[in-house]
Amino acid sequence: MLSSLSIRNFRSILDMTVNFSFAEKKAPAGFRDSDIVFFAEPKKHVRLVPVLALYGSNASGKSNVLMALGTFRDCAVSGVQGKFHPDKLHPEWRTTAFEATIVRDGKRFVYAIEYDRDEFRKESLAVDGTVLFSIDGDRRSFGFLATPSYPDARLEEIFRVECSTPLKKQTSSFLSVIGKRYPGLCPRVTAVYDFFNDGIVVLSENSIHLSRGVDMLAAVLEKADDPDPVRHAFERITDLLENLDIHINRMELSRRRIRLDRDARERNYLDVDPEFLTRLTSFQKEGDNIILNTDRIRSFHQDADGREVEFDFMTEESSGTQIVAGLLGVFLAMLESGGVVAVDELDRSLHPLLLIELVRLFKDRRYNPRGAQLVFTVHNTDILDAALLRVSEVGIITKTLQDGSTLARISDFAGVGNIASFRKQYLTGCFSGIPFPYI
Repeated sequence: MLSSLSIRNFRSILDMTVNFSFAEKKAPAGFRDSDIVFFAEPKKHVRLVPVLALYGSNASGKSNVLMALGTFRDCAVSGVQGKFHPDKLHPEWRTTAFEATIVRDGKRFVYAIEYDRDEFRKESLAVDGTVLFSIDGDRRSFGFLATPSYPDARLEEIFRVECSTPLKKQTSSFLSVIGKRYPGLCPRVTAVYDFFNDGIVVLSENSIHLSRGVDMLAAVLEKADDPDPVRHAFERITDLLENLDIHINRMELSRRRIRLDRDARERNYLDVDPEFLTRLTSFQKEGDNIILNTDRIRSFHQDADGREVEFDFMTEESSGTQIVAGLLGVFLAMLESGGVVAVDELDRSLHPLLLIELVRLFKDRRYNPRGAQLVFTVHNTDILDAALLRVSEVGIITKTLQDGSTLARISDFAGVGNIASFRKQYLTGCFSGIPFPYI
């Protein structure tokens, strides 16, 4: 689970820490037996919330928080090229820095990077206070990774050859090189790499094709040795979708697949039927090869005479229905694996009651036994009336020229308890983070 995320000099954010700690002094009565997930406890005395809703006026920087998480993930699993987006209003800040505290397998990991337009300036990983590796320019320490087969000299060579350019600029993360190419060298490094690579999903909007949601859930089920992951993923998504009162009786998925071999001697993109490509719905990697998928998704409704009528899901269902279906695939994948999903404008085109139910998935112990987390930006305030979110689970973003975008959770405000509704207090400006429009 993500315990905290620190962001420095990224777009409108100068210096911000996003905290996922359960900030109440006492746990709710009966929390151990409750069907509601008030917090997860991945490590003794560490309590982390499953949900964080981010409110704030337009242009306050809400989206930048999620973009920062996505950029941090991309830097960690690949490199820094094209990922430097500093605050243009404060040119004195020359580098961007991210730090994440992650609790996994009962251990507390802290992974940090600092970089500019061209290279990593710093990178480090520590577990329970012990530094596994640290890179700060020419000062490097790999001591806790060294083994008889991989002594310090060989780790230095890996860093020089696989992380750095001929001009000695580090452009790839050491975390990704060890986690991807030497996964058996240090399981703890590999675990953190896997968390960034597979355990974080950031959606820049809430619209995602149902086929992609199916693929994400199927990938998780496949790792659990499911014999038919695509079919079972689709069934789990549609079963839940049919429970949301959107008048769909059942759904069917027909998938056509084409495999593109890496060598491309027998088949390449030019060999693929152009009509197939125009109907492409998703693609995925299978080893060194690429699988292209075209899906036909049908939904079935009941007409006035009680007969079943077929609809083309992607052209005849509403945008809201399509959004819910796609999100369910992503959410179920993260709930199944215990990952983190971040969604910008989760409430777009969704009825408030559907929004509440989507968030409730992460608050329901039946669906979230593995400590999955949902972070989302939102303007709809009805969810604040639903007695669903607690003081640690609502964040308010504000922005000033001097400080940039800043974050305060409701738990940071004095005298605010877990009342049934935060809506009135938020809309009357008690927590700030609202516009003051007039015409």
